[in-house]
Order: sequence, then C-alpha cells, then structure tokens
Amino acid sequence: MKYSSFTGLMMIMILAAVNASAQEPGLKNGCIINAGNNPGTLSDSAHNCRFWGMLAAGNFNDSTKTIHLESLKQLAPSNPNGWGFGFFTKTLRGNLIPVLYRGMWRADQDFLFDSSARIMLDNLSGCGVAHIRNSSSGYVNIPNPHPFYTKSLTRDFSMLFAHNGTLNKPTLISLLGTYTNTNHYSYGGDDINDPNHDSDLYRLYLMKWIDEHPANGITTCLANALTTLTTEMGTGLSYNFVMASMCDTLWALCYNSSLSYRRENEGLGYVWEVASQPLSETDWIRATNYYLYVFTSNKATPDSIPVKDMGFGLTENDDKNSPLILNFPNPASWNPLNLEIEAKENQLVTIQLYGSQGQILTKTSKIPVNPGLNHFAFNVGDLKAGIYYIKMEAGKNSQTKKLIVVNF
Repeated sequence: MKYSSFTGLMMIMILAAVNASAQEPGLKNGCIINAGNNPGTLSDSAHNCRFWGMLAAGNFNDSTKTIHLESLKQLAPSNPNGWGFGFFTKTLRGNLIPVLYRGMWRADQDFLFDSSARIMLDNLSGCGVAHIRNSSSGYVNIPNPHPFYTKSLTRDFSMLFAHNGTLNKPTLISLLGTYTNTNHYSYGGDDINDPNHDSDLYRLYLMKWIDEHPANGITTCLANALTTLTTEMGTGLSYNFVMASMCDTLWALCYNSSLSYRRENEGLGYVWEVASQPLSETDWIRATNYYLYVFTSNKATPDSIPVKDMGFGLTENDDKNSPLILNFPNPASWNPLNLEIEAKENQLVTIQLYGSQGQILTKTSKIPVNPGLNHFAFNVGDLKAGIYYIKMEAGKNSQTKKLIVVNF
C-alpha cells in the first residue's frame, strides 16, 4: 500500500471536487446482490443501497480489494443514483486527512469510478468506505453525498459514514433538537416532509451523542444512541451503517438487513472488510441482526453489542415507591459493579445477573440490607460488551434494570 505524495493528494482533491455526489452500497465476495433476495430483509425501496468498509493495519491483498470495489458496478442498474468513496490517507508530515470521491452517474457508466477506486486502494491508510445508491438522501443541493465526513466538536474524533435503509425524518429532527441549528445547519419547512435527507440527519444524530458525552467512549455513545433510537422509532426500520475513523476502528450496524464481514491476517495486524450484502458466503461471516460490531486491527474477533432488547421476557421496571430501589453505574466497564440498594426496612435480598437471552449468569445468596442506603460490590465476572439485566428480589418485591457493559 502506497502513501500519496503532496502532488498526488492535490490531484485527489481536484478530482473529488469535480466529481461531486454519492450513494449507498453493499457487496459480495467479488460481487453484490439485491438485499431483497435475502428473506427477511427489506426490498429495494428508498435508500436500500449498498455499502462496504475496510480496516487495514498495513499491507493488504490488493487484488481482492480491487475485485470487491469494482464489483459494486454490477449493482449499478438497480442503484443508479451515484457512488462514493471515502478514506483516510497520510500526508508527508505523517498526519491523517480524509479524502472523498463522489459521482452522480451510475457507477458502470462513470469513467471516474475505476480511477477513484484505484487511488483509494493506493493511498488508503487505516480505514475506507465505499457506497452506491438507489436514492438521494443528502441535504438540499448536495446530491448523493455518501460517504459523509463529520468531525466532532468536543473531542479529537472524525468519521466517514454511509447508511443503508430508511429512517423516520421527523423523529430524527426531534431527537436532534437544536444541535443542527447551532453546529451544522437547519432543517425545516417543506424539508421535514422529504424522506431523502434521513442519512444526513442520522450521522448528525450519532455525532450529537459523541459530542454531548465526551467522557464516554465512542462505542458507548453509539450503543446508547442506537438503543434510544430503537425506543423512539421501533424495530420496523433499517438503521444499518458502516462508520470508519482515523483511530484504527471500524463500526458496522446490522439492523433489519444483512451484513457480513471477513478477516485477513497480515504482519502488522488484521485486515477487516464489511459488506452489507455479500454474494458468496465463502470466507464471510454473517453478522447477527440488531448488533453493533466493532473491528480493530489488533483483535482477531470483533466486539458485538446488542442495540435492542432481545425479547426474552424480562421486563425492566423502576418503581420509585417500591420498598427496594436498585441503582448502579450504567453503562459500566469494570468489575465488581457497585450497587446501591435503598431499603425502607430490614430485608434479605438476592441479586441475579441475566444474559441477553435470559440465561442466569450469576446469582448471590441472600444479602441483608438495612433501612436507608446500602452499598454492595457485585462480582459480574469477565463480561463481554453487551446488554444484560440485573434483577433484585426480596420476598414478593422485585426490581429489574438493564445493564450496558462496554469494553473500551
């Protein structure tokens, strides 16, 4: 993999400016198919485009990546509304900068598609994203803007983002509040009835969580943002995305659609690829629906975090009038977990930790509590990142609360 010279980077910038536009994709092991061919997924309706993401620590199999990027063109007839590439590259001074290519023509009819893919692979350092579209979902007067580049306002973090699916725009606007007015731009008037801007609002919504919770890790912010989004919008929509950062991390969400990933080993670490719809299952692992995946070049397996309740029957409750009230840090990233139990009388309580499928992971013997606040160190073991439940019982009284565990 080669790093560009200053002259090469200038040519990249000029081509990117001339070829302005973007879209959404998915891909395959050398080709791509219609997500509508996969039972249980959405058909090719609004924004059911395709995306591809890559994370590389150093050198990678260039021929394989070339096949994957070029294969996106095979979806151009059903995704005719443009294409886009985004990646981070190193300058001569060693710092990373984002580079974007956007084309508003069909990928198989635009001569700049192949040259842009070639420059991306020759100059990519760390992460990259590709995307082809069958709908426009960018802000007014910005046709086909995928991938989006967004920089945090409160921390040293920036991302490249591509979305696949359709989201409810008025709900996104409500969740964003004044964030777009203050920090980016305003949506209003007739725009609110136009569904074609949902991807733009989606990436701003995720960045809002990152901006407004600077003490939390990026993965924590994304998991909490997506859980909140599920609560507000329900599970009938497709929230799928791929997000690349310059900090050696690639995130991908599988939500009401298909997502697959594959790994290559090389000297400096692991190379990961993510595709919203591989044509072949060879060498690809199918992701689990409703999970956020986190890929890094130094880990042989991705972290996976559920972003909606798995529906196994545990009902979360928080009755302030209960004779027992349970509190604990949430999200949590350490063990033991410091529980705070507020009791109105002397009681014996038991604490149970449940996994995301309802299985009991650990259970305490009866613990005596006194009136007032009681503190208890609860050993939760070596938990992976994900959603769990803690249930406290004392006779006929019980309380269940969700616990989000994050590995930073």
